[in-house]
Amino acid sequence: MKRSFLVPFVIVAVGACAGGGRAPTQRAAPPAPQDAGAPSVVDYGEAVLRAAAGIRSDEILEHIEYLASDELRGRDTPSPGLEAAAAYLAAELEEEGLEPAGAEEEGFFQRFPYTRTAMVREHRRVAYEGPSGAADLEFGRDYYVIPGQQIADGTEVVFGGGARTPVSGIAQVARGRVLLFATDGNPVIGTGETLLDAFQTAAQGGAAAMVLLLDDTNTPDSIFDLASGIEGAGLATPIPIVGLSSESSRELLAAAGLDLSALRDAPPESAVTLEGVTMTVAAPFEMSEHTPPNVVAMLRGSDPELRDEFIVYTAHFDHVGVGMPDASGDSIYNGADDDASGTAVLLETAAAFAAMDVLPARSVIFLAVSGEEKGLLGSKYYSENPTVPIEGIILNINLDMVGRNHPDTVIGVGRQYTNLGLITDRILEDHPELGLTVIEDPKPEDQAFFRSDHLHFVNKDIPAIFFTTWEHEDYHKPSDEAHLIDSDKATRIAKMVFHLGARVASGEQDPQWTEDGLAEVRRIITGNGR
Repeated sequence: MKRSFLVPFVIVAVGACAGGGRAPTQRAAPPAPQDAGAPSVVDYGEAVLRAAAGIRSDEILEHIEYLASDELRGRDTPSPGLEAAAAYLAAELEEEGLEPAGAEEEGFFQRFPYTRTAMVREHRRVAYEGPSGAADLEFGRDYYVIPGQQIADGTEVVFGGGARTPVSGIAQVARGRVLLFATDGNPVIGTGETLLDAFQTAAQGGAAAMVLLLDDTNTPDSIFDLASGIEGAGLATPIPIVGLSSESSRELLAAAGLDLSALRDAPPESAVTLEGVTMTVAAPFEMSEHTPPNVVAMLRGSDPELRDEFIVYTAHFDHVGVGMPDASGDSIYNGADDDASGTAVLLETAAAFAAMDVLPARSVIFLAVSGEEKGLLGSKYYSENPTVPIEGIILNINLDMVGRNHPDTVIGVGRQYTNLGLITDRILEDHPELGLTVIEDPKPEDQAFFRSDHLHFVNKDIPAIFFTTWEHEDYHKPSDEAHLIDSDKATRIAKMVFHLGARVASGEQDPQWTEDGLAEVRRIITGNGR
């Protein structure tokens, strides 16, 4: 799942490398489709039940174990591990007998252009010297940084005010200096138009760097998490932006004989120079061009008219790669739940459709995307360059993190906007053996409906539902490992979403927005209430 970073003037980028893949799982070939006239409702219903019974937890776990193995090194976009994962997915889908549905002459693949922005780690440094102290700070413990090509080397330092009340005259003191701003909470994932204004003024005024003095809500652990997330996110700005831990912030001000708490409580009316204090801030980045893959397969529907209507399953198979080591020394962010779990469910759902001996009326597409962690890039590209007519896509079922938390609950994010929540409820009533309850988003303030790959289908007014079991203590950490996955729960979710897709694919049920659902979604997307 994409972490939501609110950063001004961000440049995002990425690319792809070649890589191999593991041999696909061997599975018995599906029976030949029935071709003796139109199938009855009973025939189709029995075919769905037979196919659903073939969805297996050992297969799902096997997919997750490979995708989240150290061999694939976190499946960053771009990376050899991502390419190996894509090759594995394509081989599995081909083995099941599904039709390639990627770009023309690309088979199962659709590639998209991506400019990768990467921090040059060996040149990263934040340090200061002053009359009462000096320090060479540690990335991930004392600070995080959004890279910028500008470098401050022994540069004068000025306190510019608070995040909510920056002092006047910043532009006059910005040029060639490091500007400090006191913040409330975490400004990188929080809000604050005043801080954004301060950043824009600092950058336009020629500041060498901007340093955010974080408050006591930012512990070393939170700095570590932010540093890890930003390092793999491909973010960059015109000038480097440093988030300095509360302890290091106090020590920096103390080096000039100033008290940070007093400055927070009574912001000065004009900028304050830290007499005798200089800072070095270096976080350069480099850019390169790549073409990472989406993987696309199709089961063609049987009805001469309805086969041109498409149900699209999505899951992202990328994660954040290799980053800062945790306390155990593990630096590979395997992403077993995020989102090897959703990808494995997509594969097993595809296998179930391929095994049906009575074909659905509508066609079904299985779309595994990359670049999700870099800004939903693969799904955005597909929505703008679909391999089937976009007007034919009638439904998106998105799977992102479906293997953890309460064993009998799954969140149907956005279920209130369409009739898909009610359809799923009826499926679970018909199949009590699945033992699942689909609930609405318990944290609507996090805006999860606008944070995963279904968003780009929603932007095209296509009804969508996003199934997730949500975040946990291992989210975006090296500890998101395969052995923590509840494969039984993931299997039951796979059966549920297979039944949902199969019911719509029968042609007997149409996905629809609720009376107010689409209007509400449009209002949020356009920023009126988001």
